[in-house]
Amino acid sequence: MRPLIKLTQLVLVVIPSHSILVAQNLLPDSVIRQTAINSVIKLYDQKISENSHLYNGTEFIDPFERQLLNGHAYFLTDDWQEGFIYYDGQLYENVLLKYDLFRNKVIVEHPESHQEIELISEQIKYFGLSDQFFVRLQLPAVGFYARIYDGDIKVYALHYKTTQDNLTTKTKTTEFLTKRKLYIFKDETYHPVNSKGSALTVLKEQKSELKKMINQENISFEKNKEFALRKMGERFDQLKRSK
Repeated sequence: MRPLIKLTQLVLVVIPSHSILVAQNLLPDSVIRQTAINSVIKLYDQKISENSHLYNGTEFIDPFERQLLNGHAYFLTDDWQEGFIYYDGQLYENVLLKYDLFRNKVIVEHPESHQEIELISEQIKYFGLSDQFFVRLQLPAVGFYARIYDGDIKVYALHYKTTQDNLTTKTKTTEFLTKRKLYIFKDETYHPVNSKGSALTVLKEQKSELKKMINQENISFEKNKEFALRKMGERFDQLKRSK
């Protein structure tokens, strides 16, 4: 069923005001209103048709639907998030997305049927949601990586989730555990970093200056690793370019 209530709210945007004034002198209000609604419906259907390629994936089947869960499989929230996605050579904006971290899958919601559709991962070049930009990489392992810093060097975060079963005398609960791997891409190599020391080793050319910056700006690597790595990447590139 088409969302007529929302469509009627758009009538004044789609139909120019001077056209409405002229029409009011010629037609009953009910005819004017229906004509405006039909015009908006036509534009809505045209937009859906333009984006229909995005909704040609397979129906998403939740593997945990009948299980007792602690947490969820998705990035940040199991609610729909508005974002954008570059899929099969075309950019789609203002679409509802979920990113399944357990299965490394992106899911979209069809705007009319509200069916959950699992996209083909190989057709996704990048997508964005919740102020995070994800890009599909082949290395260090195939998947979607949040791009934390994009300069001469790059910093990526691989977010994923695992599960563990918690057993009691009566029930079994599946708990989701949030995980993350961090990488610095430098000299055509993805370097795993999980501590300030390992990051400084990768960026050894500016090690002393980076340590000075970390101390002066009171940056805690352990409390916010992604922020710390972004600041280190920015400073490393600045120092390299100034030479």
